[in-house]
Amino acid sequence: MARIRLLYDEDRDNFFVLAELLYKGKRYALKLLVDTGASATALLDRDAFKVFGSDIERLERADKNLIGIGGYAETYIAKNLVLELIDAEDPNIRVKFNMSRIYIVTHLKKFRGEEWKRLIQLPSLLGRDVLKHAKLLIDSRRNPPIAELEFDAEEYNV
Repeated sequence: MARIRLLYDEDRDNFFVLAELLYKGKRYALKLLVDTGASATALLDRDAFKVFGSDIERLERADKNLIGIGGYAETYIAKNLVLELIDAEDPNIRVKFNMSRIYIVTHLKKFRGEEWKRLIQLPSLLGRDVLKHAKLLIDSRRNPPIAELEFDAEEYNV
């Protein structure tokens, strides 16, 4: 069993998980919003461009675009990636996910200028495709609240 402690963002009143994504032999540090309303894990603009750069448009297009800010966003699929969730206090505690797919959501074709600067601040999402393997433990009596994701195993295929 592994427990991954989350980060609390007081400004957003949300929890984030530290993660690393392995792509083309490189590790990319991520901070993902724990989003029980998102059906799938998705990298949004800032993280998508950091990890995939100009490779984004060479990725497979999703059958349907995901709903994003201002309507539907360009949606791609990155396949067969490794995502590791990392404990916020002990980076040696990790849970590994062999992801068959992660959605890549970009808004670049719809927004420019100031709108783009605001949009690029949106966090990537850890969705239910991963969260269904965990028990979410929240102690909201504490100030600030604390939360953990508890997993039965240390590696999953999603």
